[in-house]
Amino acid sequence: MNKTFLAAKTKQMLFIALGVLIMDVGYYFFYSPSNLVAGGVTGISIILKPVLDMIDMPQSIFLYIIEAICLLLGLILLGKDFFFKTVLASALAPTYVLIFELLVPQDIILRTVENRLLIAFLCGSALQGVGIGICLKNNGSTGGLDVIQKSISKYLKVPYSFAMYGTDWIICLLSGFSFTLPLTYNFEYTFFGILSVYFAAYIIDMITLNARSKRTAYIITSKPEEVKNMIFKQIGRGCTESDVRGGYTNSNKVMLICVLNKNESYKLGEMIKEIDEEAFTFFTSTREVVGEYASKAKR
Repeated sequence: MNKTFLAAKTKQMLFIALGVLIMDVGYYFFYSPSNLVAGGVTGISIILKPVLDMIDMPQSIFLYIIEAICLLLGLILLGKDFFFKTVLASALAPTYVLIFELLVPQDIILRTVENRLLIAFLCGSALQGVGIGICLKNNGSTGGLDVIQKSISKYLKVPYSFAMYGTDWIICLLSGFSFTLPLTYNFEYTFFGILSVYFAAYIIDMITLNARSKRTAYIITSKPEEVKNMIFKQIGRGCTESDVRGGYTNSNKVMLICVLNKNESYKLGEMIKEIDEEAFTFFTSTREVVGEYASKAKR
């Protein structure tokens, strides 16, 4: 195992640890004290909080038990790779909660807030989204119900997104019940819970995908060499070249394809006009770039 690989793995583990910490801050200080459920194992612990209080079991201990069960199921159903990818987050999530329970009152932030549910929704789902996004971006799994969701997707042959949202929706729908006598249903908690699932998912998407989103320029020009040299020297990017034929004019031209940052795309549009006013250029939004994408040294 070389030093570069070890350093990269260590960096990944540190970021996963940070992501789980941020998730638990959202859960412990916002979701749990406001009884707001947004799916997952933590959502189940909030639903069962009256039962846990009756048997004098801290939420952290309940999370340890559920995480251990899910981790074992993951090893059996999904294999060793998933197990080792998940074990760090599964161990850290209840540990952070245990530390919080020992050191800080759960309602320390929301005790003076009037609109508790709204603040819990905004702050909790934002923190959950950022935390999960950091974990996923660093090739980690958040553990917990992720095992159940992936198993449902694998063995029942359904899309993972369907399994993920389906389980979270069920937990959110259950959260509307008071679980105390007389049994009542509070739609407000269900509504904010489902909204939290979508808000967190949006933030996760922003972190895991949009951080790597770019613009792709397609330049159809009769002066490819001049445009290429400008891209190499002024922008510092590479490009791909392809021969094309105009459908109406039947004239042969060259299309250059170049992936850029957003600010670079603004510069490129103006620079192309200076070289070839007749060049046909259009830009598309590229959702994700995988592979080598370093700036070339400007020559």
